[in-house]
Amino acid sequence: MRRNIYDRLSERREREERLERERLEQEALSAEPSPPPRFYTNELSFVRPENLKDKTFHVFTLTDTGPSPFSFVVGRSIVALDADLEAQSQQLLKELEKTLSHIQWLEPIAPVTVAGFSAYRTEFRWRQQGQPVHQIQLLFLHKDEYERPLLIQITGTSNNPKGMTAVERATFDAMVESMALREKISSQGDAKEATLA
Repeated sequence: MRRNIYDRLSERREREERLERERLEQEALSAEPSPPPRFYTNELSFVRPENLKDKTFHVFTLTDTGPSPFSFVVGRSIVALDADLEAQSQQLLKELEKTLSHIQWLEPIAPVTVAGFSAYRTEFRWRQQGQPVHQIQLLFLHKDEYERPLLIQITGTSNNPKGMTAVERATFDAMVESMALREKISSQGDAKEATLA
């Protein structure tokens, strides 16, 4: 049985309308903006405007007030897109030599691994207001939620007059060994932690 022209026109119009609906649906899906990246703190997360600089320091001490005999600090600072870890490390060493009086290098800067990332470690002491201060510093590059490069600086500081104690050193090393970095944040806003051996 032969179809008449009206049937063929109707089928063509239905096919064109279906194709147009599919095209519009596909455009709508691809045009949806991806959710903005989330900034994570210990207890919460939020969308941070890209122009607000993060100057976060995480400071862990043994005392509530006054100087702590031992502290563990994690700092982060934005660096250039083409930042090189070795160059950043050398720059930090120069700044330390300028700002710290009577600095004494106990361990020269050396490559290590932190949470699966290439890092540099150094150990030194100096005097602050006449009192000895002993520090271990670790540096490595990571990225913030906007994929901008960050220099992560981990510092263990001891105010013990004889230098960092074995217990303080073991605490610092255990904290560093347990570190895991968040992986890229998914579109649902959840961050996954990188599991590292």
